[in-house]
Amino acid sequence: MLANLRAAYGSMGPQSRASELVRALQKASPEFAELWERHEVATRFADHKTLIHPELGAIELDCQALFTEDQSQALLVLTEPPRSEGYEKLQLLGVLGQERFPTHTTPRLIR
Repeated sequence: MLANLRAAYGSMGPQSRASELVRALQKASPEFAELWERHEVATRFADHKTLIHPELGAIELDCQALFTEDQSQALLVLTEPPRSEGYEKLQLLGVLGQERFPTHTTPRLIR
């Protein structure tokens, strides 16, 4: 995270919101100030994400970030290899859509 903040600061400059955040964090946290002085920079373009769906549970996905030229916006592309558990859950979501299912309740005797 810190390296991503440094990359944002570097691309947007000292008058940016990233710079405001850096100044606030330096004042609030000696640990942050120390880490900031290391000057570590990185931009991650690929990652792994876990989405939690209320009906299907955890869905493990690969994530790739595509940035605009000025890096002010990013498009996240979430994918999973065919025949994997994540792929099957994504296919199921295409069928389920926004539908909600009732939770199981204890049977009651109705008179």
